[in-house]
Amino acid sequence: MSYAVYSTRGFILGSAPTGEASKIYLIYTEDFGLVRARAQSVRLLTSKLRYNLEDYSFGTFSLVRGREIWRLTGTEKIDLPQKQKFSLVRARVLNLVKRLVQGEEKNEKLFKTLLSVTEREMSEPLILAHILDALGYLNVEMLSGMNEKQMIQAVNKALKETHL
Repeated sequence: MSYAVYSTRGFILGSAPTGEASKIYLIYTEDFGLVRARAQSVRLLTSKLRYNLEDYSFGTFSLVRGREIWRLTGTEKIDLPQKQKFSLVRARVLNLVKRLVQGEEKNEKLFKTLLSVTEREMSEPLILAHILDALGYLNVEMLSGMNEKQMIQAVNKALKETHL
């Protein structure tokens, strides 16, 4: 029996060990939205996948749909700018996405926002505002003309209204 292999770009939002040498990865993908995927024996020293599966990294993933969970069969890491401050902001942003997004649902606007965050440097409140806009919690157009303090207050209000 053959299985369809889907290749898609995505961000690793986090991972957790499972079993003796495997891991479950939470990946926000371009084509499927939020996906939980199991990588078999990825914690072994002989695993070829382990070097491309770091938390908060961006890459291309080959996935096979299982009965209950996706299986990760291949990956290719795509290098992003390695500015120290930027990587900390990216980690905080991806943690917020992990908290706010539930289930498999494609959201092109959110994925494009995450890609634009990696390609150009923006202030953290502006990044959060764009993510909240993509998820429907905030309207970015309302923030035009606001200073950074007012923008932070608007973002915090929107986050409070999510009840998370």
